[in-house]
Amino acid sequence: MKKVLKVLFGIICTVYLALVIILTAFLLNYNDYNITVMLGNSLIIVEDELQPYKEGDLLVVKQNDISEIKNGDEILFYEVTNGIPSINLGTVTNVEVITDTERTFTINDNHDISSASLIGKTETTTVYNNVGKVLGFLESRFGFLLIIVLPTLLLLLYEIYRFIIELKTPLDEE
Repeated sequence: MKKVLKVLFGIICTVYLALVIILTAFLLNYNDYNITVMLGNSLIIVEDELQPYKEGDLLVVKQNDISEIKNGDEILFYEVTNGIPSINLGTVTNVEVITDTERTFTINDNHDISSASLIGKTETTTVYNNVGKVLGFLESRFGFLLIIVLPTLLLLLYEIYRFIIELKTPLDEE
C-alpha cells in the first residue's frame, strides 16, 4: 500500500510541476495585447461573443505569413479602440503591398489594418470549446496565487518547520 501511495504521490507531483512550468511559460510569453504567443501560435481566450466562436473557447491561431493572406480570407486581427485592445474577425476584401514585410488589408470593404495587427487566418485556427475558461482562470491573478504561490508558500513553511525540528532534536552520542 505504501508503494502505491508513493507512486501516486510521484505522479501528482510530476503533473503539478508540468502545470507550473507550462503556465509560467504562457505568462512569460504575453504580447502587448495580453495574448500568449508561443512557437508561432497565438492562444486566444474568447471573452466576448466573436461569431462563430463562443465565450470560453480557446483559439490556437497559427501565425500566417503576410504573403499567404488573399482576398476573401477570414482573419483574426488586433484592434485598439479608445485605448482598449480587442480581437476582431473580418474578411479581407483588398490587399495593398507596401513593402516585402508590410501589407495593408482592407477588412469588410470599410476598415484598413496594418499587417502588424494580423493574428492569423481562421482556416488555420484550432478551437477548443470551454478550455479558455480553465486557462483564463489559471492565468488570472487569483488562479496563479491559488495554483502556484500558495502551494509554494506551504512547502516553504513545511521545510522551515522540518528544519527547526531537526535543530531541536538532540544528537545521539555513541
